[in-house]
Formats: sequence, structure tokens, C-alpha cells
Amino acid sequence: ITDADLKEQVASGNNRWEKYINFARLQLVKSGEIDKCVYGVWRLTDRGRERLISGGSLGGKPVVIKDRGVFRGKIVPPPTRHNELKQKMVDIGLKLGYNTSTEEGPEYRHDVLWRTTPYRTPSHVVEVCEGGVLAKDFASLIWARENWNASGILIVTNDRDFEKANRQLSGQTQITIVKAETVDKLHELIMTDLGFLRSIFGE
Repeated sequence: ITDADLKEQVASGNNRWEKYINFARLQLVKSGEIDKCVYGVWRLTDRGRERLISGGSLGGKPVVIKDRGVFRGKIVPPPTRHNELKQKMVDIGLKLGYNTSTEEGPEYRHDVLWRTTPYRTPSHVVEVCEGGVLAKDFASLIWARENWNASGILIVTNDRDFEKANRQLSGQTQITIVKAETVDKLHELIMTDLGFLRSIFGE
């Protein structure tokens, strides 16, 4: 690509290459091949790595993918399980037609929120507990139910937290407790065959 190519513009005046790159990135995010958990970092997901590796080689050499990204000259660690699960719940919400946001709330910084329209109070609030403090997540979900009448989803990453959450939240309505593996399976299914699910449930 020459300097002249890099300066080329589309009719709107925007840079042609930036437009192409942004569009390509958007498509890769939608297909689950790029992780967008960390602002400004483009990192391949497992699905992206599989696609690249299945493509054979680059320059006649085997493809080697390191599980790190680089942002502003600094090495960025791979996404935590917490961020990965948050992103999956954002993806699921978007696929189901919700307006989604993260790290938002007047009293608690809720992990993920789903809204039926952008300006309504959230209909669903998601908290992900990965070796954190369950009590904080309990309080966050109970607050959302009492103040927004929002359904709560608590995602836990180990059996001990799953059992503890079920014991402590057994009397709470509108709060669903799920294991991380369940979210992984739902995400995989809903990202590949939402049409089939809609044909079953009629929504």
C-alpha cells in the first residue's frame, strides 16, 4: 500500500482505508473473531485464532498466535474470564434485541444492563462473580430489582460460589443464578442459530 493509497478518500471525505478497516473489524466482532472487551485493543478470540490457523500459513511459515495484545506500545494481558463473560452477555443481549451497556448505575456499577429501549430503566441486570465478593453482587441485583423491577442474572465461575449463591438467594424472586459454562453454551448457540431458537419459541 503506497502513501497515495493511504491518503485516498471516499465521497464523504473520510479516509478509504480507515473506513475499510473499521468495517472489517465490525464484521469480525459480529462473527465473534475479535474481542472488544478492552477499549482500543483488537485481540483475536479463540474463534478468530481457529480461522487464522485453518487458513494455513502466512508467508510460507506456520501461524503462531500469542495470547496477548499491544496497545500504545504496552503489552496487554489476555481478557479475564470476568470480562469475557461480560462481553458474552452483551452479545446475547444485542442478539435478543436489547440495548446494552456496561459498568453503569447510580448506586452500583452493574456489569451488564439490558434495556428494551435506550432511555428506559434496565429490564435485566447482570453481575459476574469470578473470585470476587458475592455479597456485593447480591446487593447489586437486589437493589436493581427493588428500584428498577429488573430481573437479575448472577453468573458464577465455580461450584462453591454456585452452591453458596443458591443458598443465600433461594428466597429472592427475579434472580437467576447460572454457571459460566451455561453462558458459554448459550452464547455459542445464540450467535450461530438464533433463527432456529425463534422458530421454537415464536419470538
